[in-house]
Amino acid sequence: MTKILSGIGSLSQLSDIRAAFDAKTVMLVTGKASYAASGAKSIVDAALQDDNVVQFSDFDVNPKIEDAERGVAIAKEAGVDLIVGVGGGSVMDMAKLIKAFYTAPEKSKELAKGELAMTDPGIPMVLVPTTAGSGSEATHFAVVYIGLDKYSLASQLLLPDGVILDGSLIASASPYQMACNGLDALAQAIESAWAAGSTEESRAYSFRAVSLCAKYLKDVLAPGAGEDALQGMMEASNLAGKAINISKTTAAHAWSYAITSHHGVPHGHAVWLTLPRIFEMHATASADVVTDPRGMEHFTAIMARLMDIWGITSPADSAAHLKAYLTEINVESDMAAIGADTAEKRAFLSKQVNMQRMSNNPVGLTQTHMDQIFNL
Repeated sequence: MTKILSGIGSLSQLSDIRAAFDAKTVMLVTGKASYAASGAKSIVDAALQDDNVVQFSDFDVNPKIEDAERGVAIAKEAGVDLIVGVGGGSVMDMAKLIKAFYTAPEKSKELAKGELAMTDPGIPMVLVPTTAGSGSEATHFAVVYIGLDKYSLASQLLLPDGVILDGSLIASASPYQMACNGLDALAQAIESAWAAGSTEESRAYSFRAVSLCAKYLKDVLAPGAGEDALQGMMEASNLAGKAINISKTTAAHAWSYAITSHHGVPHGHAVWLTLPRIFEMHATASADVVTDPRGMEHFTAIMARLMDIWGITSPADSAAHLKAYLTEINVESDMAAIGADTAEKRAFLSKQVNMQRMSNNPVGLTQTHMDQIFNL
């Protein structure tokens, strides 16, 4: 079971975690400039005051399999007995990949493709997010690229043994970065709540995360954001990660990857270019289009809870309400403004859908729905 340390300044307790694992040699997986900019470097340097630390940061923001293999080689040469990942989603993915490939680096491609089961190297892993968005520290997934092809590894071995949630580490992000990260956490929480794969446990995480975002997301974007807002958003992100770890995501995420890939829009922003209209379609859905096997009553109760938390009084006004919120936090809600400025471009995006995530959507979206979502 993952042990969580949570609170402003909690990263300073990394030395205690190291001692608890009786770790002699630590592999520190970090970002490049972000590691120092977040304030993590100075805290970690003070907590791990010896030479038995090997740092690995020479990898792409989209983790490549050859980078992970190189990380494994460095870890093996150093004889590490603790992996610590400090950074955003890509950094935490890399820490997970090093653990995943450690026992059989020569079989990394087979492991990445799910053709070979992972074996536990017996090396504990601690993850320290420096962004409040991906929730990767709470999931059993990791992304890796083989050439241009993206693969998602899934194994309970990828869940960390320890997590440190220190809200002070997100304070250096720009307002737009913070907004994109927070919107990612919020989208994950909303989508997880209504997902066909949701459970009572995942929905509890989801609703708590949505509530924290409703309370703190605006506040954390203001200059000199207070500690409560910083820590609140860090915990919201973690809860959203716990939720999707069980339920997975749905339609808005199914389209977001193409929007990011073709128009360079950060992931959290990309999700929200479709989510307001998808939310409204769910809020106004009739029983004949609800595909969740638990039925209309179950689905209606979830939508009512989400609308109540977010202060939406009319289902038919859901999209307008959510788009107005995006305007308030200075995030563009119009696809034309991000480059999808013709019907042809938007029609292309509408067809670039991840069907695995779409199949988890609780409402069957027809071509008419898709045309409305993409303003066709």
